[in-house]
Amino acid sequence: MRLKIKKRYKYIYNIIAIFSYKITLDLAYYFIISRVWLYDKFVLNLNNLKLIESYFLLFVIFVLMPKSPKKLSNIVIWLLVLISYIPILTLFGLMNQSRMYVYAITGFWILVFFLYQTPDIFVLPLRKMQSKLLRNSIFVCLSVVVFFLIYKYIGFFINFNLAKVYDIRSDFINTNIPLAGYLFTWLAYVVNPIFFALFLNKKKWLPFILVIFLQILIFSVTGMKSFLFALPFVLGLALVIKQRRPFFLITIIVIAIILCGMLSYWLMDDVWISSLTTRRSLLVPAQLSFFYHDFFSKNPYTFLSQHHIFKNFINYPYELNPPHLIAKTYFNRPQMGANNGIYADAYMNFGLVGLVFWGIFLVIILKLINAFSKNKNIKMTIATIAMPIMFLTNSALLTCLVTHGLILSLILLYLLPKEKLNIQYE
Repeated sequence: MRLKIKKRYKYIYNIIAIFSYKITLDLAYYFIISRVWLYDKFVLNLNNLKLIESYFLLFVIFVLMPKSPKKLSNIVIWLLVLISYIPILTLFGLMNQSRMYVYAITGFWILVFFLYQTPDIFVLPLRKMQSKLLRNSIFVCLSVVVFFLIYKYIGFFINFNLAKVYDIRSDFINTNIPLAGYLFTWLAYVVNPIFFALFLNKKKWLPFILVIFLQILIFSVTGMKSFLFALPFVLGLALVIKQRRPFFLITIIVIAIILCGMLSYWLMDDVWISSLTTRRSLLVPAQLSFFYHDFFSKNPYTFLSQHHIFKNFINYPYELNPPHLIAKTYFNRPQMGANNGIYADAYMNFGLVGLVFWGIFLVIILKLINAFSKNKNIKMTIATIAMPIMFLTNSALLTCLVTHGLILSLILLYLLPKEKLNIQYE
């Protein structure tokens, strides 16, 4: 009886948190985003019926969404719903966006939840020494290669001045380092976070400090701000996930960040926090998703022809690649890269059918995450997949799998050492 009451209270806490998040994001858009960034196509075109529908759809998804924190894939679903789906609902009502597209995305998640109920995948584990040798070899080899490339093409320097990152990034791109888009990204988003968590868990302080130094060095020479924040992000996420009510706590933290941005604007007339978090991280991917839908609902789908491996078999129908095509069409800035997330990527390639295909692919990824993370330390498992999974909100699926290292993260997740329990919760 006491257990049922506790579960009921947890359910109430979670539903209050997720609806509070939606309300807070709506208010931030209404009072700040649509006024400050109107020039960037964040228009306010309130549709009361769609606003009501958005809360109804949120309730449906919340009811169907897996609630238990005992599976790492459930946590992945939470993050994707909070960061990619709910901002879509906000713009649906406040920008009067496509009803068909929003219901199709809702259908995407319902399909994911339905297929997610199928039995988990079983994989044979490697021997402890084999997995240790393989994962350490990946860490050493990739670190040495990136270190050598920095030495040969750029030179060593440390930079913490965020005002210089765009100039540094431009210089880095102009160096044309072979395979830099893969190697630097894999090390910064996948390998370093894993060994950061691994060395921290085992209290190996010297290699722990070495990983931090290497991450700072990669940020300094590339100018990629996300490299600098990757380690604090995965550490903070791992600490939150270990708490008693992780979904509630994650949602409250996101609400607090949005509120900080609103207060900063109202009290100090400063938009930096709102720009970096509410606008850039939450609403820009949602806005671009609607732009992709608008464009490809009127023009031919790409059928994956924008990817190099398919160009020899399928004719790509446009002069510019999709991110620059959308940037030129909606912002008149073809040099800008308007990258798309999983919904827009699915629709751009195959229309509504694409959302079905991509939903199936996502379930396969979630099943692999479950299989590979079983009986492993939560700090390491969350560190392994956190950054690549987050890129599903603003990058194409194949780009996430290869360029952003999701395949590599699954391999390393499989190679992590086992423990008696995976995640210990009530």
